[in-house]
Amino acid sequence: MITLPTDSILLDGSSSSDPDGTISEWLWKKISGPASFNVIKPNDSTTPVKILKAGTYQFELKVTDNGGQSAKDTVRVIVNDPSQPNRPPVANAGVDQTITLPTNGVTVNGSGSTDPDNNITNYAWTEISGPSSFNIINANATQTQITTLGEGIYQFELKITDAGGLFSRDSMQVTVLAQPLNTPPCDNSNRPQVNAQLIPFGTLSRARIGMAVASAGNKILFAGGITYDNNDYDEYWGTTRVDILDVGTQIWSTGELSTPRSAIAAVSAGNKIFFAGGDNGDGAFNTLYSTVDIYDVAANTWSVATLSQPRSYIAAATVGNKVFFAGGEKNWNYNTSEVVDIYDISTNTWSTATLSEPRAYISAVAVNDKVYFAGGHREDRWYADPSNKIDIYDNLTASWTTSSLSTLAGGSLSGISVADKIYWSAGCDVEIKNVNTGSTSTAYLFKPGGVIIDHGQNAVVKDNKIIYFRHGLYGPNDKFDIYDTGTNTWSIGVLPQNTISYSSIISVNNIIYIAGGVENGNVNVSNKVWKLEF
Repeated sequence: MITLPTDSILLDGSSSSDPDGTISEWLWKKISGPASFNVIKPNDSTTPVKILKAGTYQFELKVTDNGGQSAKDTVRVIVNDPSQPNRPPVANAGVDQTITLPTNGVTVNGSGSTDPDNNITNYAWTEISGPSSFNIINANATQTQITTLGEGIYQFELKITDAGGLFSRDSMQVTVLAQPLNTPPCDNSNRPQVNAQLIPFGTLSRARIGMAVASAGNKILFAGGITYDNNDYDEYWGTTRVDILDVGTQIWSTGELSTPRSAIAAVSAGNKIFFAGGDNGDGAFNTLYSTVDIYDVAANTWSVATLSQPRSYIAAATVGNKVFFAGGEKNWNYNTSEVVDIYDISTNTWSTATLSEPRAYISAVAVNDKVYFAGGHREDRWYADPSNKIDIYDNLTASWTTSSLSTLAGGSLSGISVADKIYWSAGCDVEIKNVNTGSTSTAYLFKPGGVIIDHGQNAVVKDNKIIYFRHGLYGPNDKFDIYDTGTNTWSIGVLPQNTISYSSIISVNNIIYIAGGVENGNVNVSNKVWKLEF
């Protein structure tokens, strides 16, 4: 932020780096803002920019390495005019929302707030009326989740403050309806309980939540995520850090993604792990990435590729020699994409396909030479406009077909396959599809469960049992569902106390690892790694 008559700034991209080579080209350009500007040295790592006028500019830096791979980042420059008095901002808390239990979480979004001087400095969310049961995850974010809502009518207020201390308030209403009588309830009355425990195993090099997690060979990688580190705002909403566990030697090491981000799709193919897309930002002006960071476990090396379109919350899966990256959010307005980027491992080539409709937060499950891209949301993040579509890719015929979920409405699903069955889950419901016969059946969790796969959350398998671990949306988190696929029976795992929220989970060699998150309702992000045993 600068104030006239100062009309120039220095853009500095010298912190850009390349993990396996050197940067050979820099390119600066303006992507939005007033018409008056002059980038003096657009092909240098640092450059002055002059003759700026009052307003808000976005400048983009594109760097290219010696292998031809590229990455982009943006910086916002606000130019204030002191001849104009500071004008008050205008708060916009977003539209009223109505949900029906067992769904008990919403996302509130203040990104529609404006300031004529473009200098909003603070957002603050509070409840001003309604039931006492609620949890505002990040009260000072432009956009935040509010969880553990009970039946009733809530009023939430957004207060925004500008750099001159002027402020504005707006409120929105959340109506939480009771669960309909004809809706099958979550049923825990006749299920046996199993004692469980979290065994401390190790520590991450950096505390964070929402890490992408994947495994190949003898390595598990916990990549990216959100640090909420007030001492390092550059990586507050997304980090480059990758913690690498060698499960054979139990030795930890670290790596770095090429760009700091969260909401990353993670998938393994052979000895390689792909971390695709993602975003970085507080929800108001997120930067989205087309970056694909690729880790070769055998060679212990990193390389970078590029999707055809920047986006976050992508579905990822592999079948045969192909790796798929499907859908996702494609801009900071949360518009969704229908694009599928396909990487052929055998030819090292990329191609694209198209889903039957644009959507994000899709569950991608590969089974019997097919990939099933199920559910997701068409627009407006994880909570609105759910899709029940299933796009199916047949690797044997290289063809696409479509289907629909039978009992689930769609939305942000967990998805996992065991033998010839796929298990999709959202809220209380579990839809079980036999891919050989095409038949479906329905089961129910003991209480609602929520996941976001690109935050490292999904169902996992141990001893042919599917574990549905809770990640904060429907807390408390002292219990989880266990489904025995051999006996078709359910039980409930019980931990000694409410433990962690928003953690990442993976099962490798029949061991379940849980990493990061927030412990015991504290505000501080955790760097701990546990084993889940029961």
